[in-house]
Amino acid sequence: MRDTEWGGGQLVVVRPASGGFPRHSHDEYVISVNLCGLERVRLDRTTFDVCLDEVTVYNPGQVQSCTTQAPPDTCFTAVSWYVPPALVESLTGEDLVDFERPVVRSPYLRGELLAAAKAFREFTADGHSAPAESAALLQEQLELVLSRLIDLAAGRRARAPEPADTRIAAVLDRLRDLSDVPRLAELAAEAGMSREHLIRTFTRATGTPPYAWHLSARLAEARRRLREGEPVADVAHLLGFADQAHFHRHFTAAYAITPGRFRRLSQINI
Repeated sequence: MRDTEWGGGQLVVVRPASGGFPRHSHDEYVISVNLCGLERVRLDRTTFDVCLDEVTVYNPGQVQSCTTQAPPDTCFTAVSWYVPPALVESLTGEDLVDFERPVVRSPYLRGELLAAAKAFREFTADGHSAPAESAALLQEQLELVLSRLIDLAAGRRARAPEPADTRIAAVLDRLRDLSDVPRLAELAAEAGMSREHLIRTFTRATGTPPYAWHLSARLAEARRRLREGEPVADVAHLLGFADQAHFHRHFTAAYAITPGRFRRLSQINI
């Protein structure tokens, strides 16, 4: 099965090589089903297991990580659909929504998502883009899955609250400069805290430690820039990675795809 990106998002076959994913986030909604194996997910501050008859739905910006298990001599495999917020807005006709249930047990919706992925594979088996009519039918099928998930599990999206501790809010402001990678000791000194106190307080407020938060934000921005066609080397430099190999390693660990391949696939339209 191949991957592609189009106006309705990106369909990806995911096979993490390391037994899971480290903490990361996406600027899209992420809808996934497992093909082979089980996973234990940590999403923000909750932990849960995902079985084969379930669909997972994550909101933009949620911090996620997982460990995976697969039978001997097999590889954990999932199909993920990265959904642009604009598509959700177009379906609801109103503000963005938050999926309040990250796991929906629905063999039917799981089957529909897998059928759409299979259809795309068949459309593009010869290496060409899908015919216009087939592409429209595929997008319609996926949008029906999304609409049903919105009905089952979504509520109106709320603005994320700012941390009550003004020192942590100031640290967040500093970390939003994605071109700079401040040292933890420097952040702690500016906040008037010890390193250990900063890590504990920041993690309680945001669900993830300062460096992990900053790395996740940089990788999400990297995805946006790569989708727009910026060169991998330029993105690595602009976002403060030591070199292209350093960027490649972190990006691949978070998304199970190399930056160069992600950029190439982002230019393919069905």
